[in-house]
Amino acid sequence: MKKLLLSVAVIVLMSCLYAQTDFDEFKKQEEAKQQNFMETESKARANYFNQQDSLFVQYKDQIEKLWNEFLESTPKEWVSYNSDFSGRSKVNFEKDKIEVEAVVEKPENVADEKIQESKAKDTLKKQVISILKEKDMLTNKPILKDQVLNFSNKVIKQNKVEEVAVQIVENSKKVTFKNKEGKTMVKYQINLNLIPNNIKIRIEQYKPSIEEICKKYDIEPSLALAIIHSESFFNPKAYNRHGNAYGMMQIVPKYAGLTMNNYIYKKNKKPSSEQLFDPTTNLEMGIGYLRWLKDNKWSKVTNKTNQIYCVICSYNGGPGSIYKAMTGKMKNIGDKWEPMFVDLSTMDSKLLYNKLCKDIPFAETRKYIVTVSEKMEKYYNQ
Repeated sequence: MKKLLLSVAVIVLMSCLYAQTDFDEFKKQEEAKQQNFMETESKARANYFNQQDSLFVQYKDQIEKLWNEFLESTPKEWVSYNSDFSGRSKVNFEKDKIEVEAVVEKPENVADEKIQESKAKDTLKKQVISILKEKDMLTNKPILKDQVLNFSNKVIKQNKVEEVAVQIVENSKKVTFKNKEGKTMVKYQINLNLIPNNIKIRIEQYKPSIEEICKKYDIEPSLALAIIHSESFFNPKAYNRHGNAYGMMQIVPKYAGLTMNNYIYKKNKKPSSEQLFDPTTNLEMGIGYLRWLKDNKWSKVTNKTNQIYCVICSYNGGPGSIYKAMTGKMKNIGDKWEPMFVDLSTMDSKLLYNKLCKDIPFAETRKYIVTVSEKMEKYYNQ
């Protein structure tokens, strides 16, 4: 009997060992699958972001052959093409407009016209679905959720995107033109509207994260929100090739980007496009830079309102824009340095504001202080 019990115990023990071995092997396989998935996703994301600042330039000729024009994203416009550039969309966050287009070559015989039309409409439909469903990485929500109107002026709901896209495409208009190679092309177009004041929805999506980062860096949320509104209309796809500025806070890699990569992440190099297109990193760098400007450029300005004016102008035009307005020089200020800070600390805020609006050397920065200040007061003064 004892031998029998011993045999049973051995069998049970061996079964448990085999089961544990099987489980361990299964666990390893699952972990390997997960690791492979994460690596694949990471490479795909890196490839996507690396392409944002090079894709259109690489394929500029190909795009122009198809469309006779070259469109790309701006701080306030999100331009998106499909994989073969035959479909594109442009979301204008400033004018509350969306244009979706598809282009095909006009066939030589009538029999193929229906085929080409069907192809173009399919491209249009996919492009509409793509922009209505595309998510940002911060909230993992569609960028345009509850912000787009259909042709009946009703908000397109996310669970109806595919259905509505089919209906929208049937209302497309056709335009015929000659491309640069002399081929006759047919462009199918649809125009949609964003809801009035759609920016409020995007603000609510990003506001909790913005306020959290502002608290971390002791920055007034009203200042950060007004700057983001002025820079990009809360467009996470914002990109300015001419200024080489990325994301909602329009970070320039070699200036604020380099400074913040060192200040926040202890990396003495310019951030990559992947970093700067990531909304979390973009907001952290932008808001962190506001703190850096306060501490490293304008800590001697004791009047808080005047200090904010200095930070606003510096964010757009650099500290030199203030130096020039106050001393007549961009650098090598010499003995005017300390008196400048005395003036900045003691001058009446309205007088300083008017002086900066008049004497800052850059027209863009003169306009910028007005825009940001008005937005702080009108929309975000809580």
